Amino acid sequence: MKVAVVLALTLAVVSAKTPAIKLNSGYEMPQIGLGTWQATGAAVTQAVKDALEIGYRHIDTSEGYGNENEVGKGINEQIAAGILKREELFITTKVDPPKNRQTALQTVHNSLKKLNVTYLDLVLIHWPADADAEVYKGLEDAVDQKLVRSIGISNFNRGQIANLKKSWKVVPAVNQIDIHPTLNQDDTVAYCNELGISVTGFSPLGTGK
Repeated sequence: MKVAVVLALTLAVVSAKTPAIKLNSGYEMPQIGLGTWQATGAAVTQAVKDALEIGYRHIDTSEGYGNENEVGKGINEQIAAGILKREELFITTKVDPPKNRQTALQTVHNSLKKLNVTYLDLVLIHWPADADAEVYKGLEDAVDQKLVRSIGISNFNRGQIANLKKSWKVVPAVNQIDIHPTLNQDDTVAYCNELGISVTGFSPLGTGK
């Protein structure tokens, strides 16, 4: 079983050629990504630029982080500088519930504008909440409109996935969860494997709380 990880800004270790996971959507996701939670302002712009320069090709942000503009600035400055092309980069962002179908789709449009890109590689429901099915339908609409290549979920356990499964048309490509040496989440990982959902671990070394 392969599990992708999103590393904190302070851990800048990446190989020259990061291995990738083939998602059920048909696209590949780099197995190591740069997480930007709690990073804001010029610091996150510089961190993204530095990460891309040393070889990161997966950048993870969220509507709720409040830093999509700054993350997008770092990405686009490095594209303009010739460090990489957009198609070499995998951008993940997240929609924060509660939302309905239309407001979820609008959030995708907002993220595209803030990040200053024409498509997103992966958009996740940030956490389970009421009306998950409606939010997910909004993400499915985003796929239909070719705004997003892959969609998924975050912080969902087995029961919450099973509940969403009753209404989805597109199987989630990813479930991003808190998984590290002291929190293995074996049941959720096994269920994701059964359904063909790839697992991304955020804070893979723990959060230090």
